[in-house]
Amino acid sequence: MQARVAPFYAMKHWVSGDNLWVMKELHEKHGPVVRIAPNQLSFCTSSSWKDIHGHKAGRKQFLKGTWYEPFPSDPHQIVSVSDPDRHAAMRKALSHGFSAGALASQEDRVHHYLDMMLKQISSRYTDKPADMTKWYNYLTFDVIGELAFGESFGCVEFGKPHYWIEILFGFIKNTNFVRSFEYFPLLRSLLRIALRLKLLPRRVYELRAKMARYGSEKLAIRLANPPARVDFLHRMISQRDDWTGSALEELQTQASLLTVAGSETTATALSGITYYLCRDQRVYNKLISEIRSRFSTLDEISGRATEQLPYLKAVIDEGLRLYPAIAAGLPRVSPGEVVDGHFIPKGTIVNVNPWVAGHIESNFRNAFEFIPERWLDPDCKDDKAASQPFLTGSRVCLGRHLAMLELRIVLAKILWKFDMKLMDDNLDWVKSNKNYVFWEKPSLPVQFSPVQRASLSELPPVHIEGSSAT
Repeated sequence: MQARVAPFYAMKHWVSGDNLWVMKELHEKHGPVVRIAPNQLSFCTSSSWKDIHGHKAGRKQFLKGTWYEPFPSDPHQIVSVSDPDRHAAMRKALSHGFSAGALASQEDRVHHYLDMMLKQISSRYTDKPADMTKWYNYLTFDVIGELAFGESFGCVEFGKPHYWIEILFGFIKNTNFVRSFEYFPLLRSLLRIALRLKLLPRRVYELRAKMARYGSEKLAIRLANPPARVDFLHRMISQRDDWTGSALEELQTQASLLTVAGSETTATALSGITYYLCRDQRVYNKLISEIRSRFSTLDEISGRATEQLPYLKAVIDEGLRLYPAIAAGLPRVSPGEVVDGHFIPKGTIVNVNPWVAGHIESNFRNAFEFIPERWLDPDCKDDKAASQPFLTGSRVCLGRHLAMLELRIVLAKILWKFDMKLMDDNLDWVKSNKNYVFWEKPSLPVQFSPVQRASLSELPPVHIEGSSAT
């Protein structure tokens, strides 16, 4: 049914951060199903997305397992909880903060911090490049800080990271080592004992304690000073008056998760799209023509207005295919069901690798090329359902609409106001990344030049049609 891979080989590349490229090579060599551990399979097709993450009447559900619990004693949050009923209750409590009405009230916060970032670029980077890996993180962290805790972290204002960012990402990288033991069921059991006895490196526990402590402090401020607008935690907080003990710990864990997931993923997408745009002059010119011919002033750019820019949407879709924010497979446990035509025994761990699925030629022609037109061409033969950057099914990303809103507004405003250029035309930025569930991104030096508005009339009209390249 599938090729076998030595589990130590898979574990080594998972810990080293280069597992995505290795998994792609394995799937290209062995096909759509690869055994990467004694009890773990990797898939890369659109049908496997539906079979594993979808939910059809008459089919058993693929639930989450211990991979989502690197520290079993921690309270569950919406990503880690396995029980479908508990997940549904958490999702219902949080969904109010992600509703269309909430999104409308949140948009002005995106504009506020984005406009502040644009001013920082104008004043700081007239004669030197800006590291957009950092600035996108500053921007999204400030936005999500206000939407989750009622106040920003001051990153954009002061032009430097908040120390909680470094703590969070340091913790994530360390837990990646813990998760690598999932390749070996016996070692996983021993690891659980080591965690309880605190036998892992001290830094793992220190980062975890610092992260929890600061999250608790931020949450205490949020509980004492409710914001005027509906935020992510509003409905959940309103369900009870007394937030103490384990309930408070669960709320803090939920808020910390939303902060990381809601900021890092969007910042990652912006960095990747910026890189691919600056590398491809044809796509870049076509996009700036669409944006600059549509808007006369910066203030005209809004979430609703940018919904009317089809090429911008295609650029985002293509960027998310090539550089999905969560690139590694998110595992599920088989209940004893069929995946991609193969019966998978109960207890087997399965996953679809988003980055691999987006880079396999059997899914996408010219898979490594940045071709937004493939998302606009109705005759394109690519299997577009193989790209699921926000997942699918009952666990589809709760914040996907906010993420798309941010991506559209940020890209539209930046490209309306500035021309962008990579400082190094030969930069292979993606290959320099490491992946530990989230990406560890290197610097992305971009030179910004203010757009000379008098030249806009010279731009050719933009035509949005399919491309024979796909």
